[in-house]
Amino acid sequence: MVNDGHLVMTQTLADLESRGTIWNHLQDIVLMIGIESGEILDVNDTACERLNYAKEELCGETIADVSGFQSVESWQRHLPSSDETHTGENELRPAGGEPFPIEASVSRFSADGTEVVLVFARDITERKEREQEIEHARAFLDDVIEALPYPLYVLDVEDYTVQRANSMATAQGGQTCYEVTHKRDQPCHEGDEQTFPCPLQNVTETGAPTTVEHTHYEDGTENVHEVHAAPIVDEDGTVVQVVESLIDVTERKQYEQRLEEQRDNLDVLNQVLRHDIRNDLQLVTAYADIIADRVDGEEREYVDTIRESANHAVELTMTARDMADVMLSADEVRHPVNLRMVLENELDEFRSTYTAAVITTEGTVPPVTVLASDMLDSVFRNLLKNAIQHNDGNVPRVTVTATADNDTVRVRVADNGPGVPDERKDEIFGKGDKGLESQGTGIGLYLVKTLVEIYGGDVWVEDNEPEGAVFVVELNRAGDSGDT
Repeated sequence: MVNDGHLVMTQTLADLESRGTIWNHLQDIVLMIGIESGEILDVNDTACERLNYAKEELCGETIADVSGFQSVESWQRHLPSSDETHTGENELRPAGGEPFPIEASVSRFSADGTEVVLVFARDITERKEREQEIEHARAFLDDVIEALPYPLYVLDVEDYTVQRANSMATAQGGQTCYEVTHKRDQPCHEGDEQTFPCPLQNVTETGAPTTVEHTHYEDGTENVHEVHAAPIVDEDGTVVQVVESLIDVTERKQYEQRLEEQRDNLDVLNQVLRHDIRNDLQLVTAYADIIADRVDGEEREYVDTIRESANHAVELTMTARDMADVMLSADEVRHPVNLRMVLENELDEFRSTYTAAVITTEGTVPPVTVLASDMLDSVFRNLLKNAIQHNDGNVPRVTVTATADNDTVRVRVADNGPGVPDERKDEIFGKGDKGLESQGTGIGLYLVKTLVEIYGGDVWVEDNEPEGAVFVVELNRAGDSGDT
């Protein structure tokens, strides 16, 4: 606003003959108005241009004709006293155009016995538009904050007081977060009982968002909340406020606790059942061995069938143990596993157990590590067992091949059995129903599929030549962990 117009205001009308030269250098609108009549007495060129009047047309109009005042009387009631300069906002109406907002500096003085007012007005359309945009953005932000279905706070990092909160929040402006949610007289990370990590402290120190779990006390009850905290920084990048949103996860934590208890109970039940079943099966096989020495012919075949079925059932308990370990454990953590050691141990075990089968290795197993777990042996054990037990050849023949490239390792287990029809190549892994109605050959191959997918690998079946099937396992190499 041009306030040095006061130099003009203090002069007499006789001394203002040169005012046109001064006023016309100003970009602000200048109006001289008679107080009693409200008539415009003189203007500068900017006023004529902005109000779309010729000077002789504009002089003679009243202030009510070109401004937001409804009448001259209304305008007169807003005039300052003789020794004041008043600044305020109004609007001007150009001829044939839309009104535009102004900020005006208004002063009154007396010259040659005539009471006049001098107005310096500046167009503030752009400022008003920016203010309106800011107001719309603020209103939108308010709507967003209120739409959140959980409490949200803005906290001062110096004193932990709530600067802003939505209607879902328990704490309101001026209260501290620890006072309301934890019934404490100091922050969570201070004092002798530091029971909770303080997200505000963490965000202030790191400048990064964080998430913690807190137990809050509300209306005499304890509720577990997932606290998401994020920083608000100033121009220098200093954290000055922290935004916290609280998501009530009490029911989820209770559900997780129930699941954990059920998992523990199932684990105990699984161990007891496996133990008791294997004890009974050992008795069956022991008595079968005794009977086998006392019978021959057709009876001996019956005893051999009993023995084979009992041994198969024992193997099933081992597979069930592995399956339970996968299903009842937490997320499997992958780590580097020596492929050669695991695979060759299983091959040696099967050669000593299944003496009637021919188990060979084509080439050597590469000395690499793969991303797997301690249950990788179960993958190869079940593939080898499937290749022998589901083999209808006179002599089961199994050939194992392992090859490696820069990123992956492939282990191929080929047999001379009946093969797998194309329409069953997916079903054989139990990809459909995995219960008793499954089209797979048993839980062994389903366990293979489950473990390999946990490891981030893949498994599939191909046709062998001239007969049989080839089960292919692809695993990721352990990368920087180093090969052995």
